[in-house]
Amino acid sequence: MALRVKFYSALLLLLVVTSFFHMQAIVIGVSLAIIAMPLNRHVSALKLIRLFGILVIPVVLGMFAGFSNNNYLILKDIYYFMLPVLFTLTGILLACHLKIDEFLKVLVYAGLLTSLLVTGISVYNVGFGSLTDPYSAHYAIGIVGTPGPPLAFAILLLTKKFNIKLFSGFYFNLFLVVNAFGIYMCASRTYLIITFCFVILLIANKLKRQWVLPVSFIIIVLVSFVPLDIFRPTASSTSFIDKLLGSFNELSVGDYSTEEDINTKYRGYESFMALNQYMQGDTKDWVFGGLGKLVDLKTFLRLGEDTDYEFIPVLHNGWLYLLIKTGMLGIVAYAFVFIRLIVVNWRNYANTNGRPVIKLFAALSIGCILSLFLTNYIVTAFFNVEMSVLMVTLGFSYLNFNHLLFLSEQREAARQPLNQFAY
Repeated sequence: MALRVKFYSALLLLLVVTSFFHMQAIVIGVSLAIIAMPLNRHVSALKLIRLFGILVIPVVLGMFAGFSNNNYLILKDIYYFMLPVLFTLTGILLACHLKIDEFLKVLVYAGLLTSLLVTGISVYNVGFGSLTDPYSAHYAIGIVGTPGPPLAFAILLLTKKFNIKLFSGFYFNLFLVVNAFGIYMCASRTYLIITFCFVILLIANKLKRQWVLPVSFIIIVLVSFVPLDIFRPTASSTSFIDKLLGSFNELSVGDYSTEEDINTKYRGYESFMALNQYMQGDTKDWVFGGLGKLVDLKTFLRLGEDTDYEFIPVLHNGWLYLLIKTGMLGIVAYAFVFIRLIVVNWRNYANTNGRPVIKLFAALSIGCILSLFLTNYIVTAFFNVEMSVLMVTLGFSYLNFNHLLFLSEQREAARQPLNQFAY
């Protein structure tokens, strides 16, 4: 039993570390290995993937809609669109092998390891100056990453909130500080958003008005579309603060009259061209999209090392990528699955009489979904191996949340007849 736990813990740790280096083949291989090792409980656990199976429907229809496109590009799109289902299933099946505390501890250790990795790589390549200006190290050597530190930081705070003890006081404080420093050293706007999504949950269930959280979420998304030229960074800026303040300007959809506009607002320009192409399509394109489609940028841009592109197969904006390839059906499918999960989990998270462990998994599920929703707008989070740990955590939380809720309801049902008889 102990050997089995160590084996699956090692697989989970390997998945997170290899996703840090964006070793896609190894990450996918680890996920498939976990899925391929059956237990008797696998059959019942697999039933829970049915909800996420809805995400496959628009992909299949989009494949038929784009049957005349390049076969390689169609297969490439299928690969990306299957990632959220694959990683969520990995998390669901890991819940059959690892206990709750074992899984959470591995994620905290993974956060520690990735925090040390990003710090060590930065210092080794740039020097100790990277400790005061970590973004310069990223800008200079292109450090990759995975949201291990933000997730580990969130797990530590949420377990403390619900009085669930994973570590002694000394190690808890040490691990909290190291993961907080890891978030700082990652110098990533994306990881700051993820951290914010989880931290806001620490106080969200205290809000008396149920509409505050969803309205705040919608406002954040809408504000992302506002062109704030007052925060325009220079093209050569390597300051993380400048990049942070320039985020809205970089993503805004607006006027692209000069080459500088396209460079400083490239992601917005990319989205603008994708929207134009979508609106110029026919009804089939609007509803079903078409796998294998390319987005025409109408100009050649340097998007790779010594490579210029005019037609691109993948977008930074995952929602527009989904819209172009699977049409409105894809957007509706993702909205239905994940908004439904947020509503169900939020009810239990906000329930003052709920069991702490159920509320913990409700919070983790909501935090992962909000993080994926917002960062999908920036880095195609649902279709990015970098974000695999969030989807694995969502799958693990999803199974445990439903299982614990079922057991809780059974206990209530078992007590009910006795109470009625006594009455």
